[in-house]
Amino acid sequence: MTRFSKLRFLPLLVVLTTACQTGYHLTDQGYKRVVIDSLAAPADSSMARFLQPYKQQMDQTMNEVLVQSAVPLNRSKPECALNNMLTDAMLQYAQQKLGQPADCSHLNYGGIRTGLPKGTIRIGSIYEVMPFDNQLVMLTLKGSMLREFFEFFVGSEIDEKSLVVGGVRVVIKNNILTDIAFTNGKKFDPNQNYTVLMSDYVADRGGGTAFLKDAVARKNFNVPIRDVFIDYFRQLGKPGQPINPTTDGRISIQ
Repeated sequence: MTRFSKLRFLPLLVVLTTACQTGYHLTDQGYKRVVIDSLAAPADSSMARFLQPYKQQMDQTMNEVLVQSAVPLNRSKPECALNNMLTDAMLQYAQQKLGQPADCSHLNYGGIRTGLPKGTIRIGSIYEVMPFDNQLVMLTLKGSMLREFFEFFVGSEIDEKSLVVGGVRVVIKNNILTDIAFTNGKKFDPNQNYTVLMSDYVADRGGGTAFLKDAVARKNFNVPIRDVFIDYFRQLGKPGQPINPTTDGRISIQ
């Protein structure tokens, strides 16, 4: 009797199970190009009116003139005036605004997204150079780890890696870091501690710097690095004369 009952309801179970499965199967595939631009749809006048006050305020901020440059400040490696100015800006800000002098500074080359134009440099120009909200931090590193940190950015075949530093002069021979000299007069010692300004992205081991987890100490300043650059170029513009920066040989390739 039990066996008969099971067999009796088996067809019903099969039907219910099959009914729960979707019946969709791919029979064809293709694509259609849909162009989306300013002509794709008429402007929404009500939305434009709503956004206009915010746009005016944003334009006023972004169009503030910081300084005039007599030359274009291009992004390049192993050393360029722009890289040097940005890392110097970090050192200057930490000392003058935060009262935290550092031994050196480092900037992720890949985070410098573009250069600055010849002529007028505005706040909007700095946003193009540094569109990210990376924060300024200070790590205390043992000398041996500082060397490892610098060497991580030397001799890389990846386009977005290059050693961008301030407060030090380094010598590189055959893609090997052979010398580190601090501009504040300190001698490099692998057993001594040094303070390094950098972005929280790099300090948080972004891009492969996992060894920084063993830093001796860390200070978070809650200051966007972009604001550091804006302050720096604004100060450069106060005398009212165009800037004409050059390199200083802090990255020596031999």
